[in-house]
Amino acid sequence: MADLSKETEKGPIKWLVLFFQSISAFTLLALMLVTCVDVVGRYVFNNPLTGSTELTEMAVGIVVFSVLPVISWRNEHVVVDLLDSLVSAKVHMIRTFILNALISIALAVLGTRIYELGSRSLSYEEVTEYLGIPTGWMMCFIGIMCWITTVMVSTVGMYRAYRYYQQVLIIKL
Repeated sequence: MADLSKETEKGPIKWLVLFFQSISAFTLLALMLVTCVDVVGRYVFNNPLTGSTELTEMAVGIVVFSVLPVISWRNEHVVVDLLDSLVSAKVHMIRTFILNALISIALAVLGTRIYELGSRSLSYEEVTEYLGIPTGWMMCFIGIMCWITTVMVSTVGMYRAYRYYQQVLIIKL
């Protein structure tokens, strides 16, 4: 499929993509620093960083789910396209529409359920074992990112499928 990122990333979307990538990048930097401090503390001073496992778990969740809308926006998912050359562009477009609809529904349901669990966790005042960080905020963040990804998949995913079909028709003509 042709790269439509330059065409579709203009105006506010460009800044939104930059925002999500920045969250992911800064979190990854923090994760690297936590890991370095933990390793040096563990092997040099025989005193590991307290709560490093909790920080690592949360950082990985933030990195993955903050960049998920961008991956969906750019259609950069890992894909196995062994059979794409055997089907027509129209079948490809219909398949992509159906898959995007199913993925959107699944992400919306998943996001709703995770957000509900996060809200419940906040109401119960659940915190992590060592650092006492409220776990509900992380779950609510993941739920919101699932909702944003739902919007990206259902709008841009459909648009990209249609554009791919148009490009194949132009090439054939």
